[in-house]
Amino acid sequence: MGKDKFKSKSIMSREDLIAYLETVLAGLRQGSLILDNEERPLILRPSDSIEAELEIKQKSDKEKLELKLSWTPNKMQPLIQVAAPVNASIPPSNPLGDEAKKK
Repeated sequence: MGKDKFKSKSIMSREDLIAYLETVLAGLRQGSLILDNEERPLILRPSDSIEAELEIKQKSDKEKLELKLSWTPNKMQPLIQVAAPVNASIPPSNPLGDEAKKK
């Protein structure tokens, strides 16, 4: 398998972010995440062992929380499931200076 990378940065409301993260959590529970971008979907198959890295920064004018998750793909998890997969669509970019990069 080649190396696929997708990076997205956008501004959204807290409620939209909560809904997005809940979709990601549902995909983790189900065992597959489908991140739909414009060219082709990226299908992630998280294993039962997930490395989590949390970094929190607080300044007087800005707060930041970074969460990184990594795992070895679950080879036993089929790419196409009988049940409908959870589709965690990437939110559209905001025209006010947000960036989306795909490599």
